[in-house]
Amino acid sequence: MAAYDRGERGMMDRAVRTRWFMRAASVVFAFMLWYFVTWDSTGLEKRTYLVPLDYGDVPEGYSISQTVPNVEVELEGRSEAFVFLNIGGIGASVEMSSWKPGKYSLPIQLTPPGGFRVVGYSPNVVEFEVFRTIERTFRPSLVFSDDAPDSLTLASVDVVPPEVTVKGSEEAVMALRRAETRGTVREMTGGTREMAVILTDENGDVSGLDIEPPVVSVTAHFSRALQEARVPVKIEVTGKPPEGQEVGSVVVSPDHVTLRGTREALFGVTEIALNPIDVSGHTEDMNIDIPLEAPSDAVMILGSPHVSVRVELREAVETRTYMGVPVILEGLADPGMWSVSPHSASVTVERAISAAAPFTPEEPPFELYIDATNVVTSQITLPIMTRNAAAGVSVIRIEPSQATITALKK
Repeated sequence: MAAYDRGERGMMDRAVRTRWFMRAASVVFAFMLWYFVTWDSTGLEKRTYLVPLDYGDVPEGYSISQTVPNVEVELEGRSEAFVFLNIGGIGASVEMSSWKPGKYSLPIQLTPPGGFRVVGYSPNVVEFEVFRTIERTFRPSLVFSDDAPDSLTLASVDVVPPEVTVKGSEEAVMALRRAETRGTVREMTGGTREMAVILTDENGDVSGLDIEPPVVSVTAHFSRALQEARVPVKIEVTGKPPEGQEVGSVVVSPDHVTLRGTREALFGVTEIALNPIDVSGHTEDMNIDIPLEAPSDAVMILGSPHVSVRVELREAVETRTYMGVPVILEGLADPGMWSVSPHSASVTVERAISAAAPFTPEEPPFELYIDATNVVTSQITLPIMTRNAAAGVSVIRIEPSQATITALKK
């Protein structure tokens, strides 16, 4: 039994040693395979890296325009060395002897890590500018890219924080005119918005400067813009008074009212129309107090909510127009030596229907004349007047109302 145990342990030891041997052989084989794949005839290779360019410690109050942030560097070294290469070990820098404002053109200095050779790099020279930096504070304003409706008025704008600090070159910062945020009225009526701060100078928008903070909270407060409009008050008279009478005049007091509302609410409102007044059966003047009604709920009537309406009745009249009534020239020693232009006029007259003498279509119940008494010039324009009008006849209108008389040459 003891001999059997010793034999079995010997077999197990051989098996364990065999497994460890196979594992070690696999590692060696893998390394040899990797070395064979990466190995070339010389044992060297070249690789290219993008290395940050170091401008050194910039003194406080100065800044540089980093036109070249990186340098492309080609290194040569053994293949296995590249596996452990840290890009931070490649040095690319420029050396400043003194920091003064101005433009510089300096060579780039390369420091390769140990075990590597610099094959080449680009660029070899870097051009940049050193300038003084300053800070200015601005209060951002809100600029709308569209027009607000007439019904809205911008009441106030809240910006948080109210000021921003701008840092950059002295020349650029001093040239700034304002800091602003931009949006549409529709956007800003929706509440508070986070908006980018935009800098401008006389040529337009400016970029490349540091803004702190670059974004502000903007709230625009709007109020409804109310307008006023003054419109006439109109009333319609319906019906007819008894025979022999008619409506002489309709007086509304006040005859105009002032309305207040938004532009949209007032659009198209040209008058306030009262309810009609029926004069049927009335023989005397009418005095009525009528309440005013706004054209809509969005419109307010300023002043008294009532108007007084007076309807005056009169005796019914007949109106007639006579055309081509001749104009008589009077007051001159020799009327035949004068011309009248025009020599006739149209006259509109009226009379009460109850008058005894009705109008006749042929004979006008009046005469037209011009009084040229004491005229000493050779040409003058004088008014055309009426005379000898029949009883109850009133002249309403003469067209034209004047005529020119001219002395004829002998």
